Amino acid sequence: MDVIHQSLLQQTLQSTIEDLPDEVLEFILGFLPPYKDLQNCMIVCKRWYNCAQNVLHKTSIKLIKAVGEFNILWKNIAPDMVPTITKRFSHAACVLENNMYIFGGCTTNATSFNDLWRFDLSKRQWVRPLATGTYPVPKAYTSMVHYKDCLIVFGGWTYPSHSQYYQNVTMFNEIHFYCVNTNKWALVHATNSPPPMAGHSACMKGDEMVVFGGLVMSAAQNFQIQCSNDVWVLEISSCTWRKQATTKPKPSPRYAQSLICLDSERLMLLGGVQTLHNRFVYSDCWILTMKGPTWTWKELAVKNKEWAADNIWCNPACRVGDKVVSLSRSRNGWNAAKPLVTSAVRLSALSRPEGAPVSVRIEQSLQRPLDRDLNINGRRGVLPRRPSNPPRQEQNNHDEPVAGPSNEQGQLQNQAVSNENNSELNGLAGPSADSRQNGLDAGKKELAMRRNKNKNKGMKIVRQLQEANKYRMAAFACDPSNNTAPENDLINQRQIAHLENRREPPPSPPNPQPRQPAVKKIRRNTLTMHVLDISTVLNENSFNYVSWLCPRLGEMTGAPEELVMYSLVKGNGELIMFGGVYNDISSLNYSEPHSMYSNSLHFITPPRDII
Repeated sequence: MDVIHQSLLQQTLQSTIEDLPDEVLEFILGFLPPYKDLQNCMIVCKRWYNCAQNVLHKTSIKLIKAVGEFNILWKNIAPDMVPTITKRFSHAACVLENNMYIFGGCTTNATSFNDLWRFDLSKRQWVRPLATGTYPVPKAYTSMVHYKDCLIVFGGWTYPSHSQYYQNVTMFNEIHFYCVNTNKWALVHATNSPPPMAGHSACMKGDEMVVFGGLVMSAAQNFQIQCSNDVWVLEISSCTWRKQATTKPKPSPRYAQSLICLDSERLMLLGGVQTLHNRFVYSDCWILTMKGPTWTWKELAVKNKEWAADNIWCNPACRVGDKVVSLSRSRNGWNAAKPLVTSAVRLSALSRPEGAPVSVRIEQSLQRPLDRDLNINGRRGVLPRRPSNPPRQEQNNHDEPVAGPSNEQGQLQNQAVSNENNSELNGLAGPSADSRQNGLDAGKKELAMRRNKNKNKGMKIVRQLQEANKYRMAAFACDPSNNTAPENDLINQRQIAHLENRREPPPSPPNPQPRQPAVKKIRRNTLTMHVLDISTVLNENSFNYVSWLCPRLGEMTGAPEELVMYSLVKGNGELIMFGGVYNDISSLNYSEPHSMYSNSLHFITPPRDII
């Protein structure tokens, strides 16, 4: 027996990681960050190279699936790491290889930055590269794209300092290249430059940078800030700008839109806002086909706009496979959930391309507890007020109560009625006793008729009040389908409960304990994910529409407070969100102005597989 145990122990010690199946090895490699560490595993051997490639591919597929099913996880990194980047918003961000780069931004209108930060996605830490060369000026609302091993920064604006009262906003049309390998900035002087602009969008098309829209300031417009819908193209090789001719109709002038690359020949335009003063937020979607001497604009129909992101104009959109993701306020409250319910009525009229999971989510979101309130005439039921003193009731032949005054008021009214009756009788008395007696009899009959008429009127009013109270109390019924208990018992129970509420409170103790102040519950407006399905225009599909998917209801665990003007980029199998300014500042500390801004990092990842 000991010999068997020793042989098994020797075999166990001789086993290595190479003896594991490929599925187990891929599961182990999946715990590594899908960046430099996983890339280092590719150079071990051919088998590890294939397993690492499969891990990268599965990581990308899992993110696309998680986004389509709204099955995501929020992971936050505390901003108190050393070194750390300054809080900011309206900055530029892009991912190059295993790093995310952040440039510029601002905290207030008069405070802008021109620093460049690099976030190592493998080590999860910030690095401040001390670059050489010609730095860009401090500015925000710039565009930054990567080309080979360089970053291209274009445009932007900056406010003057507080001491320069008579100076206006300054916009730029400068181009700066940052070389990652040499760690150096370079100012490029291009010919036929566009007017200074900010809030534009930029994408790469081979060796060209395509720029659309934004706020521009030119001499032809008397140096007034206006929106643009022009398309400018920068040829990198010759550093030459050209204004690209496009077809009509074309998108309206706008800024702060998102420009998404679909393939090598098409770009998608989403969102934007019209002017600085009278803001008109666009929810339309356009495709720019970059072929021939004249590029073609084509507008797409957008379905389910009520499920779109609220602040699509000041929040960037990021493409994940055949989906476009935007982060906006979550739909937690009743007012936020109401459009989902009302818009679902029109769902059957739309020929949606989504499969069964989307319809299942819609049905689940509409399964709400039924409102058993009868809600008569659009008003909620209320308990009828009872008088402080019980009313005087008179019995009739049918033993029904008669409405009448109570106590002192009743005595005064009865005395007034008796005086009135006496005066009427005195007025009816004539000179003779017989005539007086006849008149008295006629007056008694008339008085009796008046009393019967008043009694009938009072009984009618009581019946109307009882009928109204019966409907008014129906709103408080626990279950209208339960008819086992008689209605009188239910009314008696309510009367008893009403009397219990009117009882005097018990005497307070001699040394009462101080009451703790109630903790005010702060309503959190957290971010949620909104997804636009663009599969209808990808993979050689020729549909002329895109559609927003039904967002997930409720608050996601780990989701941050609502932010705007942040950056959102796609890494390897994850979305990376950085910075921004808090949209709801009611719960923030006004004594610390910097608390309005953020330098936190948030990662959106799919759930991990279990084997």
